[in-house]
Amino acid sequence: MCDEKTWLLVGTLPDVDILFARPSAPQAQVDSLDLEAHAADEFELTFAWTAMEAIVDDAEEALRHIDEDPGRTWLYRGWMLREDEYASLTEAIEQRGETLLVSPEEYALTLYFPNYVDLIAAHTAKSVSTGNDLDEAWEAAQTVPGPPWFVKDHVKSAKEDWPGACVVSSAEDFRATCEALRSARGDRFERGFVIREFLPLASLPIRDESGRPLFDEHRLVYWDGELVAHAPYHDYESPPPPLERFAFLAEIDSLFFTADIARLTDGTWRVLELNDGGVSTLPPLMDPRDLYRHIADWNRP
Repeated sequence: MCDEKTWLLVGTLPDVDILFARPSAPQAQVDSLDLEAHAADEFELTFAWTAMEAIVDDAEEALRHIDEDPGRTWLYRGWMLREDEYASLTEAIEQRGETLLVSPEEYALTLYFPNYVDLIAAHTAKSVSTGNDLDEAWEAAQTVPGPPWFVKDHVKSAKEDWPGACVVSSAEDFRATCEALRSARGDRFERGFVIREFLPLASLPIRDESGRPLFDEHRLVYWDGELVAHAPYHDYESPPPPLERFAFLAEIDSLFFTADIARLTDGTWRVLELNDGGVSTLPPLMDPRDLYRHIADWNRP
């Protein structure tokens, strides 16, 4: 794809259409895509829908019901794809004479922890990433303060199985917790393990339906080097974070990404992780119009 600097050289930025994608079958996880489609429509952005599993199975076929428009530029907004799945979608779109705004390389930069950890290392927990071998993971864990440790794969944790598949409370629990993580992620387990120093996150006075504790986390949304929206991660109003402490995130070389930050029990704040913006869920207290207004303004400066 052409990067933004190239567009500036030729004196124009592409108008962006939104490609929404979610599984066609009902899911336990709720997304905000219907509300986002209303926001896109309000700002006169063109959008289309397709099924996530169709993209995974055959990206070219997944687009067949959408009219071709050579020169069109798409922004993917949907459920998470692996890097190779996103690359297949990119190829299928390019075969139509169209473009996916965020390249596979840019997508992978903020999706996979080993790709971006150096960008946030001074502002997050000490961490190490490994492959899929548990002996290798155990050896790497010795370089991280703990236990306890927090474990995830290269993309996601299994917070829905807290703490059994997330928190290694003792050295004896390491293998069982990592195996529980791998089992919980199933065929979406990504590449290997990440072992992180356990941060004492500040709890909220609420729990989820399973009784899992919820922490004071916030999601920050960046578009074209600007923080365009932020909100508590959970459906609970909490004081805003010190955003000035995270101004450095705007320098990350990605057009569209999110950052999750959290308050610790001592009142300080840390970055937890980054994610590609196209596959990041908007928190329930975030108005989608805050994002889509900026996309529309970017289309029509």
